[in-house]
Amino acid sequence: METNGDNGAPSNYIQLYVKAGENGKNYGACPFCQMIYMILDLKAREGELTYDVITISMSRPPEEFKKLANRLPVLKHGDEILSDNDEIIQYLDVNFPYPDLRYDNEEANAVCLNFFSKFSFYVKQVKNSPNSLSKELSAINDFLERAGTQYLCGDTISNLDCLVLPKLQHIRVASKALKDFDIPSSMKAIWKYMGQAYTSTTFRKTCPSDQEIVYHWSQKAETPHLSDEKMKEYSTDKEPKFSVDIPNLS
Repeated sequence: METNGDNGAPSNYIQLYVKAGENGKNYGACPFCQMIYMILDLKAREGELTYDVITISMSRPPEEFKKLANRLPVLKHGDEILSDNDEIIQYLDVNFPYPDLRYDNEEANAVCLNFFSKFSFYVKQVKNSPNSLSKELSAINDFLERAGTQYLCGDTISNLDCLVLPKLQHIRVASKALKDFDIPSSMKAIWKYMGQAYTSTTFRKTCPSDQEIVYHWSQKAETPHLSDEKMKEYSTDKEPKFSVDIPNLS
């Protein structure tokens, strides 16, 4: 986590409140928290800002946080407090424009609109078949193949990638643990895209552990119960594990 010891809160200093993990202290798994964390880290690498990341357990939030908001993530910059994801991104783009992470690729945006909801339906057993999820992933794969770029909107990372990549990681880890579903290795463009993310210092720094991702989804009432074996495998008491390998694409 980035830290800043200046209690004077300089004008380029930001506090980001994100979801805590199972023990109430460690960094937890929330794709939207990771999205903002990625954007902050990318902008900090250009020297535009410094930041702290503070983990919050929403089951027992501290009193000072309750005064700020009732949801996560939350961004605090001086007297400015934002808890709407779109407003946070717009605020950062306006006030810390470098690097420019904005995008205007409507096709890329459209192809990524529904895949996470299909995953949610599948993992929560609203739908028992992975077909709808696979169809959405296939559409993203086909788009990436046509685009031929490292990221969705070009060869540099954008705000859209900061939204999509954490969601893909949740799908990869939680679908395997809870439904024994793997993103097909035949979707080479998606795996190449995820492999590109895994080489990113920012993605790896902001990525929650497999255990925290599984905990995040397994705590939802609608998701399947983990077997005793899986509970041991994904225990947050164990050394954090990160799935950042990709299948052989040759």
